[in-house]
Amino acid sequence: MRPSGLKPVVVVLALGLALAACAEKKEGAPAPSSASASAPTSVSASHNASASADQRPEHLPKDFPIPADAKVSTSHSEHNEGKKSALLIFTTQQSMSTLSETYKNYFATRIGDNAAQTIDENNLIIQGDSADGKESWSLIGSPLASREGVVELTLTWAGT
Repeated sequence: MRPSGLKPVVVVLALGLALAACAEKKEGAPAPSSASASAPTSVSASHNASASADQRPEHLPKDFPIPADAKVSTSHSEHNEGKKSALLIFTTQQSMSTLSETYKNYFATRIGDNAAQTIDENNLIIQGDSADGKESWSLIGSPLASREGVVELTLTWAGT
């Protein structure tokens, strides 16, 4: 797999969102911003434990398959200095085998041989860059130990 300038963007976005999710927001206090004051940024975010599958991040490619029964907990898009990124976290009751097949096929067309995969009955991890280097993808999923029959997936995407 060749190096990509989009990977640092995905890593920074994921870490920033993780930190923001853990931070306690005081009433009346503005939300923290990771963007510099001079950099133009547009952000759209949604956090809803029982959202429908059509609550996809604005910049996420429209053909990314989201299960019909998905419950979206985090949907976030950002556009900064010409680069777009998206984070989507959702749960579904589809089986790991169904999800693995769906996303293996999807990413075969999006990132082909550039994909690194770990797929078994407890893990679904597919990461890689498109052949033209314009997109970077990371999908991580596993069954929730606390909720029988429920799988949680976390998708990060960055592109131009």
